[in-house]
Amino acid sequence: MKRCFAGLLALLLITALCACAKETIGAPLTVNGTPIDAEVFTCYLDMTYGVEGLTTREARVAEATQNCIRYVAVNSAFRRLGLSLTDDDKEQVRTSAGALWRVFGNHYKDVGVSKETYLKIRTSEAYVERMRLSLFDRGGTKAISDEILRGYFASNYVAVKTVRSDLFEYDIYGNHVELKEEKREDLLLRYNAALGQINAGVGIDFIYASLISAADETAGTLQTEIVKKDDPNYPEGFFEAVEKIAPGKAGLAVFGESLYLLYRVAILSDPAFFEAHRAACLRTVSEPYLQNEITALCNGYSSVRRTSEVEKCCVKVEAARG
Repeated sequence: MKRCFAGLLALLLITALCACAKETIGAPLTVNGTPIDAEVFTCYLDMTYGVEGLTTREARVAEATQNCIRYVAVNSAFRRLGLSLTDDDKEQVRTSAGALWRVFGNHYKDVGVSKETYLKIRTSEAYVERMRLSLFDRGGTKAISDEILRGYFASNYVAVKTVRSDLFEYDIYGNHVELKEEKREDLLLRYNAALGQINAGVGIDFIYASLISAADETAGTLQTEIVKKDDPNYPEGFFEAVEKIAPGKAGLAVFGESLYLLYRVAILSDPAFFEAHRAACLRTVSEPYLQNEITALCNGYSSVRRTSEVEKCCVKVEAARG
């Protein structure tokens, strides 16, 4: 009986070793002896296309290799730190990965990457964000203080109330035409008068109602907008124009074919402004520190490539890319 059990154990061990050897042989890359399957390597290889400066196969393979090392390092650190994704994290990963897969799924199938593998890679990216919070958020092992984050917020965001009027109109045929000189002058006079009143202490909301009323429109509540430097949703130069205005004061600016009355709100006057954007500030401020942490992790790993298997991955991607 003992001999039978020993024989069975030996058979299972040999089978496991053969399976492991087969997996390693078919893998284009191993990281600290751990095989990275062709799908993962191919996915990272495909992602190198479009990255500035990566124009040769050698450069793309080197970048994909480094990303595979990062993948192993991050996943290992995530487990070692005892971290886990929240249900919301998992749902966000599934939703975003699903949306991207609907767009690029056929391409990834062409290069031999399954949706399951694509989801694993996107999940690893979520691990990075959870590690960021574990390290640098409130209560983290290397927490970045709210004082630092508020400083960043105050330097890179502005709070503004905006009243805008177009410097064009539509004629009876629906054609887009510039305002006639008389209308343009009247608009400028009203805005300049409003500017003077606001800077003399009249409330912006009261002035807003009168400006809208003069335009035969319905006045709503004038909201405070929080605008980040270089926000693409605002005209070029918008942030800089607001930044030149002292908090509690107003200014005029023309962007494109619109006239703007800009009232700058003291951005730290309402704690809700900072709290609403704290997560974004933390991501930006912590990013170099996070990358240093990941680089340090990656430095503890080494990789070995199998040229023949890497070649197969390259050929697939290059064929799909045309």
